[in-house]
This record gives sequence, structure tokens and C-alpha cells, in this order.
Amino acid sequence: MKCSASVCFARRVLMMGALLGVAVGSAAAATSDPAGPALLLAQVEKFQLTDHARVAAALKQLHEEERQLTPAQRWHLRYLDAYQASLDGSFDRAAPLLRDVIDHSGDAALATRATAKLITNLAINHHYEEAFKLANTLMVDLPGVTDSAAHAQALRAIVQMLGLAGESDQALKYAQQLDPERASPENRCGNYSYKFNAMITLSSNDPGLLRAIAVCLADKQAVFANTLRLTRADFLKEEGHPDQAIALLKSIEPSILRSGFQPHIADLHVSLAQSYAKLGNDADARRAALAAVAASDPGSFTWPLQVAYELLYEIGKRAGNDHLALSYYEKYVVQYKAGMDDAKTRALAYQMVKQNVLSKKMKLDALGKQNRILELRQALASQAQETSHLLIALLLAMLAFIMSAMFWLRRSQLRFRQMARHDGLTGAFNRGYFFDEAGRVVRRLHRTGAEVCLVVLDMDHFKRVNDTHGHPAGDEVLRHTVTICRSELRESDVFGRLGGEEFGILMPACSRDQGIEVASRIRRQLIENPLILDAQNTIAVSASFGLACSDISGHQLHQLFGDADAALYRAKEGGRNQLVATTDADASVTARTGIPVVSAM
Repeated sequence: MKCSASVCFARRVLMMGALLGVAVGSAAAATSDPAGPALLLAQVEKFQLTDHARVAAALKQLHEEERQLTPAQRWHLRYLDAYQASLDGSFDRAAPLLRDVIDHSGDAALATRATAKLITNLAINHHYEEAFKLANTLMVDLPGVTDSAAHAQALRAIVQMLGLAGESDQALKYAQQLDPERASPENRCGNYSYKFNAMITLSSNDPGLLRAIAVCLADKQAVFANTLRLTRADFLKEEGHPDQAIALLKSIEPSILRSGFQPHIADLHVSLAQSYAKLGNDADARRAALAAVAASDPGSFTWPLQVAYELLYEIGKRAGNDHLALSYYEKYVVQYKAGMDDAKTRALAYQMVKQNVLSKKMKLDALGKQNRILELRQALASQAQETSHLLIALLLAMLAFIMSAMFWLRRSQLRFRQMARHDGLTGAFNRGYFFDEAGRVVRRLHRTGAEVCLVVLDMDHFKRVNDTHGHPAGDEVLRHTVTICRSELRESDVFGRLGGEEFGILMPACSRDQGIEVASRIRRQLIENPLILDAQNTIAVSASFGLACSDISGHQLHQLFGDADAALYRAKEGGRNQLVATTDADASVTARTGIPVVSAM
């Protein structure tokens, strides 16, 4: 599976989010009185990622001396407890602590930091709707955040959520505000990491990226430096230099393993596996992929797990170990589906929050208009009652018209979107959208080497149905055909009406034998289930089918369609109500009810 720079940014954004608050926190704490509890608080902030034992001892001492802390220091301690719980994976314990700091601390800067950390925790646990709501609140409040450390942490959280939403341009806009050159030494490395991961148009030798890595190494911020170096390895792979990517990954492997940061360890191994695979070194690719699996939680769904299982499946298949390959393929499918479901959930949550924000804005605008109307009513109260009533009625009518127009516009947008993709009569994809979607699927399958079959079917004697029973009956025949086809197809299959009584079916990850079986079932179902118009009128339905598969026609949609259409023509020419499929010898097989398969082309 290829990882483009934009995809890598989206999958690493939560990885960086897990570190959110580390460097900026140490900068904030350093301004406190360096004595007693203040010094301990500063130590916790500074060593939270690098010295777990020291942090645990400092937190224990702070809790033992909690009565000596000022109210501000107690709230700071509560934030650090929540942060440590987050690092330990105890998100359920961290959430109420962070919410308490946000709602009751009275410290605007600390509340901003707690909000940013809560956003990350929610996103890690897939609570996307609340995470996006809080991120939107941060965007609104950001201009009023005067504390530089809290401002930087808020920016990082916003960049993180925009990256997860796929809003790369907006993410870069906010990332540009993270000015590493003016930041304190504790902050500049983290700012570099977020900024350059958002700049998806970089190259592996971009001077800014190389400088960012050097600065992080000089500041001894190994985790952030490794994030940037993993990103650079991705660029090297994309640029066709897997050997250089391997060299870079091997050079940073000791640092990543020492850090013990699990997301980096899994990412390292899967990047190595991809690079070895590009060089045709299946043995090392398999070892690296297995290491990525071992470094990941098997019960979770992550990008490294998905890629590792896919590589292991492909390697097993090439080695002829079909049983092992199938086992890995099943695990890959579970990861892929879970990832797709999570992406859909995330996109839906983002759109819901976005729509809610727009809805609230529209309501505020409407309230503003109503307030202006009330002001006008008061101003006109001294005038003649008849004139006042007339003006008020006119303004209310204008408001009603505006609201009605907005409602109509929204409904029209939804209706036009539906019309742009679907056939109005049958509900199947229309011709244009069918070919667009089929083209995307075929290109994806071409990259993975998976098989694909295309079926073109045409209703037999459809003109006779229209002439005998009328066009409404013909419409019912088309809808009846769509219902039967859908009952035999998978959710992943692309089904559309190509025009008139002709339909197309694209079946991804489908062999020739499977394609023939599906098309044959549809043909039999059409014959065995005539359309019953009423007690006196029953219409026998049949269709002719042409089938082409990538094993002969390749992974070009125009070639697949041309071969399937030619096969359909042969089916029509051979007597209708039959299936013709192209074969290796530029032949076809024709299947009829009760008649053996014979060569027809």
C-alpha cells in the first residue's frame, strides 16, 4: 500500500498528538519560582517523555506535599496527572481531570492546554464529534490566547484535527503560525515537527526539513526528530529511492527502539518492509512486516498493521503458500474495513460539526434580523398604527422569504447531488458516475494486481414490452431488473444504468469463474422471477450478458468495456437470454438454461 505524503500526515497526526503538551509545558513551567513545588512541577513537565521514574517520583512527592501548594499549583498538578494518565493509556481517568481544569481552574492558559490535550485523547479514542467541536472552539478562541506556550499547543491541536479531517490546506495555514525560529528552545522542535508534517508538497532533500531535523537533534528532542525522519523516509520511498529510505531507517532504528514509543516502532518496521518489498527482497520485507505486527496491538486497527498484513499476504502468495496468504489476507481485510469505517465515522463527525457551526451562524443571523425588526417596530411605534403594521408585515414577509429560500436552496443542493450520481428511474448509478467510479476502482486494483470483471447486460425484447404493455410497464421491468441484480451483488460492486435497457456491473477482486457464476445467477433469477403487473398481466423477463475480466482484457476500463460490449453483441446475435464471456483464445463461453457451456466466439 502506497503512503503518499498527505496520507502519512493524516496517520502521523495522532502520533504527534500523543506528544502534545510536552515541550510547551516545560516552557510554561520554567517561568515559575524555581523552588520547592514549582521546581518539581517544572521537572515533571521537562522529563515527562524521557524519564518515567523521575516523573513518577516527582508526582508522588507533589501529592504528599499537596497541602503546601498554592491553588494555581494544585490545578497545574491536576493537569500533569491527566497528562501522565494519558501517556499511560488511562484516558478514562484523564478525561474528568482535564474537564475539571477547563471548567474550574480559572487559568486561561492552563485551560487552553487542557483543551488541546483533551482533543487529542478524544481523537485517539475515536470520539471525533466532540474532538472536532472542541477544536472549533479553540479556533474561535485562538486570537484571545495571549500565553505563547498555550497558543502554540492550541495551534498544534488545531493542525492535528484539520489533518484528520483531510483539510490539508487549512492545516498548513495554521501550521505556518507555528514559528520555530522565534520559539523557545523547548518549543521550536515540536513546532518544526507539526509544521513540516503539514507541508505535504515537500521533498526528501528540502532544506527546511533537513534543518528541522538538525534542530530537533541538537535540542535532544529525539521523538520529534524521529517523527520528521520517518516522514523523510516516506518521501524517499515515493521518489523511487527505497535503498536510501532503508539506510535512513536503519540509522534511526536504535534511537526509536530506545525511546520505546510504540507508534514509531511499528511505523519504522512497516516502512522498512515497504522499502524491502520495492527492492524485491521478500525475505527481509517479511521479517520487517512481522516485526511491525509484533509491535502493534492486534486488537486495534492501525495503518502499520494494515500495510503489514497486506505485504505478508502478497509475499505468501508469491511464495505459493496459499493457506498462509489467505490467513494474512483475512486479517488485512479486517484492518482495511475497520480503517474505512473509522475514516467514514471521522468524516461524518467533521461534516456534522461543520454543519452545526453553519446552522448556528444562520440562526444567529436570523436572530439578528429579528432583533432589527423589533428595533424598527419600536422606532415606528410613534407613527400611525396602520403604517406601522404595514411596515412590520413587509419586514416579516421578507424574513419568511429569506428563510424559505434558504430551506429551498438546501433541499435543491441535496436533490442535485442525488441526481448527479443516480439514475432517476431505477436508483442505480447513472452512466457518468458509473464510469467515474468504475475507473477509480480499476486503477486501484491495477496497483494491487487484484482481478476485476465487468458485465454488460441488455434486456431482451424490451421494445416489445413497451409496445405491448406501455412505457410504465417498461419502467417497472427496469426497476424489477435492478432489484434482482442488487440481490446478487456485493456492497463493493459498482452497478449502474448505462442507458435505455442496458446496465453495467463492475466486480472488484473477482475472478473469471466468480464473475460467470454471479452473472449466471442474475440471468437465472430474471427468468425465474417474471414481473407480475396484476392478476391478469405477467411479463417474462430475460437479458443477454457480456462479460470481460482483467486476466484477458487488462486493467484498462475502456478495454474491459469494449470486450464486454463485444461479448454482449455476440450474446444477442446468438439468440439472446445467454451469457458470453471472453476467453484466453479470444473465444467465449455461452451459458443457457439447460444447455451445456459451448464456444461461441
